Amino acid sequence: MNELLEVLLVSLRDGYVQVSAFVAVTVLAFGLLQYATDGAVIGAIEGNERLQVLFGGLLGLTPGCGGAIVVMPLYVRGTVSFGTVVATLGATAGDSAFVILALAPEAALYAYAIAFAA
Repeated sequence: MNELLEVLLVSLRDGYVQVSAFVAVTVLAFGLLQYATDGAVIGAIEGNERLQVLFGGLLGLTPGCGGAIVVMPLYVRGTVSFGTVVATLGATAGDSAFVILALAPEAALYAYAIAFAA
């Protein structure tokens, strides 16, 4: 029983660290993009409400919840619309994206296309 508990705890720890690291990289990449463009990305998104939903859908396609973590503060500040949040959350596969990308990359392309279109 102790060995089973150890396997469970090690698996949970490793999965948590890997997913957290990927989400951190997604948020860091968006932050660096913002820094490199001197805030022009957010300005462009805020100034063009019709493209916000497209932007949200694209961010939702990132594995993990990084896209949602980027979009939610933008919504709270009034930068993006509620529709952008819905598009982001509707397109995201969350942590399950890691599994489908690893086990069936071709199926992931179909799943991502359907999620983005929805």
